[in-house]
Amino acid sequence: MVRMSELVAHELQWVQPSGMRQYYELQAGDLAVCILHMESSFNSRASSENADGSWDFDRHGFWHRQVTIRAGGSGEDIALYNPNTWRQSGVLTLPSTRVYLVKFNFWNTQFYITTEDGQNLVSFTRIRGMFHYSCDVEIHSLARNLPELPWLVPLGWYLILMQFRDTAAAAAA
Repeated sequence: MVRMSELVAHELQWVQPSGMRQYYELQAGDLAVCILHMESSFNSRASSENADGSWDFDRHGFWHRQVTIRAGGSGEDIALYNPNTWRQSGVLTLPSTRVYLVKFNFWNTQFYITTEDGQNLVSFTRIRGMFHYSCDVEIHSLARNLPELPWLVPLGWYLILMQFRDTAAAAAA
């Protein structure tokens, strides 16, 4: 696999190879450079792996939801994501007190992870799907040297998938 920092400015796409499995690949052309696997349809646990390592994501809480990010197999949080559902946004906080902002557009077809001053780090566009989910991904040059880049890209896709689940649950209710 290729390291995330080497994928800056490349054409990337998250795809779901089979609508029957909650398994997703970040593809650079025909090459899978990262995977994200949702544990099941009934919980929010997911794992991700790429050339830089592995990470686990999980969402907790009902009224005050929070996503934890952990290095694969570790019990220690390396970051926390707190969504602001009413503003279609959220805040990603790292232990180093560094903060990133997360934003959806109104139609949930575009998603951005930015610096506190609004500079794009990772963009997810043309988000689509009903039976096969996919989107285009751009890693911006500002993100190239971030130590958290290897898990920021799969975290963004995880948050998008959680948004799809929440929307489907609201529509079903």
